[in-house]
Amino acid sequence: MSLWSWLTSSGPPPPPMPIEPLPPATSVPEQKQDIVGAMNSLAFPQPMLFAGLGGQVSNTGVPVTPMTALQAAAVYGCIKCISEDIAGLVLQIRRRSPAGGWIIDYRHPLNELMRRPNRWQSRFQFWAYLLTAYCLRGNSYVVIQRDQAGRPIELVPVSPDRVTLQISPEGNLWYRVNSLHIGFGVLVPAEDMLHLKNMSLDGYVGISPIACAQDVIGLALAAQQHGAILFRQGGQISGVLKHPGKLGKESTDNLAQSWRDTHSGVQNAYKIAVLEEGMTFEKIAITNEDAQFLQTRQFQVADICRIYRVPPHKVGDYARATFGNVEQQQQQYIDDCLAPHTDQLEDLMNEQLLFDDERPDYQTHWDYTSMLRGDQTQRYQAYQIGLLNGFLSRNEVRGLENMNPIPGGDEYRVPLNTAPTNVMHPETIPQQIPNGADDATGDAA
Repeated sequence: MSLWSWLTSSGPPPPPMPIEPLPPATSVPEQKQDIVGAMNSLAFPQPMLFAGLGGQVSNTGVPVTPMTALQAAAVYGCIKCISEDIAGLVLQIRRRSPAGGWIIDYRHPLNELMRRPNRWQSRFQFWAYLLTAYCLRGNSYVVIQRDQAGRPIELVPVSPDRVTLQISPEGNLWYRVNSLHIGFGVLVPAEDMLHLKNMSLDGYVGISPIACAQDVIGLALAAQQHGAILFRQGGQISGVLKHPGKLGKESTDNLAQSWRDTHSGVQNAYKIAVLEEGMTFEKIAITNEDAQFLQTRQFQVADICRIYRVPPHKVGDYARATFGNVEQQQQQYIDDCLAPHTDQLEDLMNEQLLFDDERPDYQTHWDYTSMLRGDQTQRYQAYQIGLLNGFLSRNEVRGLENMNPIPGGDEYRVPLNTAPTNVMHPETIPQQIPNGADDATGDAA
């Protein structure tokens, strides 16, 4: 009897289908584990899982994903420098001045949005996360929430692995977003998305620096793991034990295990060895490969800094830095590393956060003044030049030094010997006596 016949009739139910017994459980042979993890474990996922985690397979055999890449000190330092340095800058909303130049507009509505981009992140946390995702994944996404009038009221960051770019038949860009704050499967138009992207091969999605430099980062991780295992298990053979007689396999294993337990590892370093039965210890000289281990690690720091265009001294490598060139390297760091990121952010915010009628007269601007501060002597000398030449007032100087303004401090002053006559007081202008005219002293005489 079929299921439909049984449902439409009043007869007895069909007999239950026989259930076949499960096959007997077979024992799985124990696989030999590697020193740093099994090749089929989460520590060493399969190649298809690498791509799902945003990483690639390096030739060193070490998995390189955004998370494992941060285990390399140079990668962590570079990303932390870029994200926190930009997050610490002041973002200004500027208005074009009728006299030329730009004036900071503190009353523009975007100032409040830049002060608090969303409900759960501060200004610093928001920009630091945005740049961290960008440096790791090559893309960073922010959904713009607007009110009924179209004004931006909230900036919602979305993880790059939860955003998919789609192109409509008309050529318009849409972003499919899966987020707790936005929704799941929501299509966001391009005008409501801030998409910060790394260099791209198709013009739509940026390339992940981690994926491009998988071998560079993988080599740094492999050298780091080698050093850790060296100290944990004594991976380097420092010597050989020689016995005058012939030992069996069991005796050899027991002797090796006893020596390993007594003298292997950092905790057992420099212990006194007691040799019995005429045994001797012969030391093995260090190989050239072991001697170049530290050089390899030092080179990987510079190699990773090249990827992110960060000077090595920013991540604590002062091998080539001096007191004379650190200031020039700081300026180079701003020009070559930070400025391209902030320029792209300025273009995106000018296009997506400002209305069409505002763009000719308003702009966003990242202020690098805080990063260009020298020592106290250099700052005061620069202020003196600005005050004497009349392009800085005393209150402006006090504001740069976080001091309160003073009465009369907004005046701009210039030396009398360089000032034009139309800005000087009339009584200070020397009067020229015409030729042939008698002066008062001569008449009185």
